Amino acid sequence: MAYKIQMIYASLFILIIASTVLVSYMSGTQRLELEVVSSNLQMLNQINKRMESTLSEIDRAIIQMLQTGEAAFFFNTPRSSNPDYLIRLDGIQSQIGGLKRSYPAIQSVYLYSRANEMLLSDELYNPTSEEADKNWISTFYTENFYYKWLVNPSFKEKSVNRHTITLIRFYPMTEKPENRTGVIAINLPEAILSDMFSDLQFGDGGNVLVTDEQGTILSHTDKSRIGRNIAEYKLDGQVLSQKNSGFIRQKNGKGSEWVFYSSSSYTGWKLIYVVSQGQMSGLFLAVRNILLVLAGVMVLLSVGSVTLVNRTWFSPMERFINKVESLLGKREGELAAGAGSLRRDFNGLEGKIHDVLVGYSDAVRQIQESKPALKLQILFDVVTGHRTRYDLAKPYFDHIGLELYSDHYIVMLAELDNKALLEKMSDLNPYLYAVCNVAEELMREGGEALKGGAVQINEYQVVILVSFRDEDASANMEQAVTFAQSLLNAVQTYIKRSLSIGMGAYSRRFEDIKDSYQVAQACIHYKMVTGPGTIITGGDISVLDGVGLMELFDLADQLQEAVWQTNPDKMTELLSAIFALAAQSRLTDKTMVQFALQLIYRTGKKVADPALLERLQSDHTGIEGRLTQAGSLSVMQEYLLELMTDMVEALVEKRNSKTKADELVARIMAYISVHYSNSGLSLNLLSEEFAISSNHLSKIFKQSTGVNFVDYLIDVRMREAQRLLLEGNATVNLIAEQAGYTNVTSFMRSFKKYAGMTPSEYRQAERKY
Repeated sequence: MAYKIQMIYASLFILIIASTVLVSYMSGTQRLELEVVSSNLQMLNQINKRMESTLSEIDRAIIQMLQTGEAAFFFNTPRSSNPDYLIRLDGIQSQIGGLKRSYPAIQSVYLYSRANEMLLSDELYNPTSEEADKNWISTFYTENFYYKWLVNPSFKEKSVNRHTITLIRFYPMTEKPENRTGVIAINLPEAILSDMFSDLQFGDGGNVLVTDEQGTILSHTDKSRIGRNIAEYKLDGQVLSQKNSGFIRQKNGKGSEWVFYSSSSYTGWKLIYVVSQGQMSGLFLAVRNILLVLAGVMVLLSVGSVTLVNRTWFSPMERFINKVESLLGKREGELAAGAGSLRRDFNGLEGKIHDVLVGYSDAVRQIQESKPALKLQILFDVVTGHRTRYDLAKPYFDHIGLELYSDHYIVMLAELDNKALLEKMSDLNPYLYAVCNVAEELMREGGEALKGGAVQINEYQVVILVSFRDEDASANMEQAVTFAQSLLNAVQTYIKRSLSIGMGAYSRRFEDIKDSYQVAQACIHYKMVTGPGTIITGGDISVLDGVGLMELFDLADQLQEAVWQTNPDKMTELLSAIFALAAQSRLTDKTMVQFALQLIYRTGKKVADPALLERLQSDHTGIEGRLTQAGSLSVMQEYLLELMTDMVEALVEKRNSKTKADELVARIMAYISVHYSNSGLSLNLLSEEFAISSNHLSKIFKQSTGVNFVDYLIDVRMREAQRLLLEGNATVNLIAEQAGYTNVTSFMRSFKKYAGMTPSEYRQAERKY
């Protein structure tokens, strides 16, 4: 009998341990897998942002150069052999050279002008028919894009290596193809992209690549792969159709692999990172081995414990019962004593059995506590398309207590509003947990018409899966909107938090739930446009057309001009018009943030205040964070208005300072016109005369007149010398002294350099006329 009890309890313990280990392994590996996926996607997005930052910084420098008067001169002025024309070209070349020195990654910069049929770089300016292949120019003129990053351009250039990325921009920057007057091409080595791949966990260089929208490989550590299509490497075509960032799992030959991707809204490129299942599985071996060791130890301990219990309690109990039976015929006193002994043995046995049952209850409780993690994993697999068969998923639904109908679904994505406030809070999990509970309670109150579940998927969002009993799609969609509105009201009332909900598309089949989830994700990205506390459906979003885009650019240009003119009223009016058009056009949150950043930096550069520009550049992360956390267009508009107001104030202060400087320079020039004959006239003498440091005087003189002090003084003296040479017959020595020179040789050298001839030759040549 004791042996049978021992076997029963040992089997029970082994079953509990096996179940616990199995559930722990499943939930642990799933959680670890989610963490690995999350960390790889974060790293991929960081590298993508690093690429965008590097390329966009160079692009901003090019845009600044295209806005200068020198660029307008080159693109709009016909070719000429006039010295002034060549000097202006030399100035543009100096600008290009300075740009290359500021950004060493730039290999070369080429400008082409329709007006003069000329190709210009920092090393040459020649007609394209003589020195360059201009087929690439005519090709780009017909394109509808405003800018584009390319790889391995089709034009010929000896100084560019074989693997090059090129930025193409047009002049003017926002004109249609038929109105463009020029093209600019900036060449960078492709290696600046591939060198960023080494940060990835499994990044051995052979499994990370950059592709364009058609799947052509643009960057890779193996340069022989550049220019090929990812179809050659059996990458799933879904990668190219996906937006933003994410991952897919696919079969490749005998094994499977994970394909992580991150899309760039700036270049249109996609950064792809391929990890084999073997590499990923290596991370789970430690978890599996630890659990197996623990399971073995627990089995040995449980079997040993049952054996010990059997020997300590059950065997004595059997002997005791046998003894009681043998004493049944003896006297009453002895029987009473035997009963007391029986009572003590049973009390001890009761305590031991209680301990066993408590241990079993603890094991059951641990299994119950693992259900939330299992629920998160199962629901996440369903909405992301990793579980596509209802019959296979149904046992898991039953295990975690989730009720779903077999068809007719809608996925909703609920996100807490006001990220700027939420980031100051230490823990948002209780709020999101409460949102999940409220959503499921509302579904239960709805009766049998709809069933579903809700889980938290990140620090701000909850995914809600709703299934419907009836087959009427329009009625079900209306019921889903009613449910979403009830959820918004309940969260506002009971949790005191504002919530926005992205409504997915209606899906009839279980395997199409992932499509509904993708639509919900797309909708929630328009939260900034629709405002907080709203339900966003597919009908609420649209795409900005070309006419709207041109109008938005035109308003941005007018805003910069209003800031430059220090007109705060006009600036406020234009800013309101820009955000009204943005709201009407339904730009995504990410697009609106990038547009606002460009607006800030372009306006800051037009103001050209060094202190302000330094502040904007040093606080780039903070500015982008404020824009991202704005939560609504009105908050973003208020922040931009604050920055633009600072720019206007900086510009007013700068101009007031410049006016004072110009007045001082005018007084200095008047002083020079009277005392130019003083051979001791210098910056030091003027600094003492006007109580200003010589360095500051030199700086403001150059800023106000466009020439330095020495050149200006020479010009005044030479013009006076020319007048004296023509008006009388004074000797050159006397004229040199009257012009402020104590050394006649120095005077003659300066005069010849200034007039191109000696003083005597000048007097003789000019008097003939």
